[in-house]
Amino acid sequence: MPIIKSIYWEQTDREQLVYKFPFNNVTMGSVLTVNDSQEAFFFKSGTLCDSFTSGRHVLSSANLPVLQKLINLPSGGDTTFTAEIWFISKLDKRNMLWGTGGLRIVDPYFQIPLKLSSRGQYGFRISDGGLFLKKLIGTIGFANTDLLEDQFRTDVIEAVKVTIAKFMKENDVNINELGSEYKALSKAISKNLQLSFDEYGIELLNFNIEDINFDENDKGYQTVMEGIAEQAKLNKLGVNYLQQKQIDIAQAAAGNEGAGNFMGIGMGLGMGNSVGGMVSNAIQQSGIGMPPPPPPISSYYVAKDGQTIGPFTLPQLRDMMLRKEIDKQTYVYQVGGSAWVLVEDEPRLSQMFNGLMPPPPPMV
Repeated sequence: MPIIKSIYWEQTDREQLVYKFPFNNVTMGSVLTVNDSQEAFFFKSGTLCDSFTSGRHVLSSANLPVLQKLINLPSGGDTTFTAEIWFISKLDKRNMLWGTGGLRIVDPYFQIPLKLSSRGQYGFRISDGGLFLKKLIGTIGFANTDLLEDQFRTDVIEAVKVTIAKFMKENDVNINELGSEYKALSKAISKNLQLSFDEYGIELLNFNIEDINFDENDKGYQTVMEGIAEQAKLNKLGVNYLQQKQIDIAQAAAGNEGAGNFMGIGMGLGMGNSVGGMVSNAIQQSGIGMPPPPPPISSYYVAKDGQTIGPFTLPQLRDMMLRKEIDKQTYVYQVGGSAWVLVEDEPRLSQMFNGLMPPPPPMV
């Protein structure tokens, strides 16, 4: 086995990340040459002994203190010792492509699962060569950019999925607004992904998102888009989703034909008044003119055959007058009133009655 006097790595492939020097019988006094973009590491029995940055180094017991301690190297002469010598490339590796499809995230506002795909680029450099060799290379003996791309593909996908969902929730961003948030989103993903890279002594460079797409045929996507459109419309009026639902309930109650159910009417009117107040305030704040409120609906109980029936609205009472079911001497009680009165003593009913019933014909 030849005695090694010159140790170096003449790197010809920029994609190659590590190089193991082919011989391990190193002689004291040998010259180790490390280029500017490299770092060299000495290992003995799997233990990292020493590292060398760029420059020309003459090996001696002075610059191999850990190795000297392990094998008791003499201070002079052409003593030969065994050690593994690894070189690490510290060049920046850029334009690494990443992409993922079929991811599912849950929309934070509507809580609906969505399918998405995304793609972009990133770069990296080896920041801690010793950690990189121990955690990733091990006994493989080689590494290139393809190895790292395969190694971290799952980490990239997971970081993209988790960060997008978290970013949307924390920043109140919907899927329609993500297109304007690529820069901030890329920064957030890079921060999370760097935690995984740190374990292997790698620094992440320039992570960016080029595109995020949602499956437009997905029912979840269509539902969320409809919800976003509805919310935008309500925001124009200053009405939120809950208030809109209350309005819908009030409208449904108002359209109920069960007029004889006084309790149902009361609840409908109460809900209508509450929602009407909220909508009135919202429209006033938006600067839109508010029409005057409708007049209150009058209704009356009727005393007939010793029993109380009703309540009846004015149109219903008019029909009863035409059918001669009530007359001027019928007692009525207005809802919200204080006493029973005769029809002829209630101005609104008396006027309506006189308009329907002509006076008795003259005596012949």
